[in-house]
Amino acid sequence: MQEYKRQIAYLYAYERGEQLRSTGFVKAEERGGHCRLALHLRGYCHPGEAAGNVYIYFYHQDRTIGIYLGELKNQNGALEWQGELDAEDILGKGIRFADTHGIWVKRPGGRDYVAEWDDYPVDTKRFVLYPEGGIRCICCPWFGRCEKSGVKENDRRREIYEGSTPAGKESGEAR
Repeated sequence: MQEYKRQIAYLYAYERGEQLRSTGFVKAEERGGHCRLALHLRGYCHPGEAAGNVYIYFYHQDRTIGIYLGELKNQNGALEWQGELDAEDILGKGIRFADTHGIWVKRPGGRDYVAEWDDYPVDTKRFVLYPEGGIRCICCPWFGRCEKSGVKENDRRREIYEGSTPAGKESGEAR
């Protein structure tokens, strides 16, 4: 029989880094190498207004890195998102579902909503988006402070940016 895991995490609204109130939930079911996610957020967006984006996040070197999953949909008086992921390699990024810590929803106007699998408060100031340069940029000591962190994944060089320098700095200088 295949191993089956199911968990529910509550989404909390965050304002200026402070956890406020519960505003919805995320259901995650993992079975047979697949993970199904369903998100329900109490809220509304006006026609033509962006509902917000959904990210699954993991921790790496004192950073919280969000991998884009999709856009919220305004349905049944709430904002919802559903999807299925490969539990061993989320969206081809080399990250396993077991290594993730929760779901992050970023809405227009700087509103953040976070569901942590372990139900701990989260420091939303540490969130960064998964770089276009992929795992190479995450492995780079200048990750997030380097102009090459935004290099497209289909970059011809296919190199790890170990020798890269932060934007505007000379080699060897710390930022």
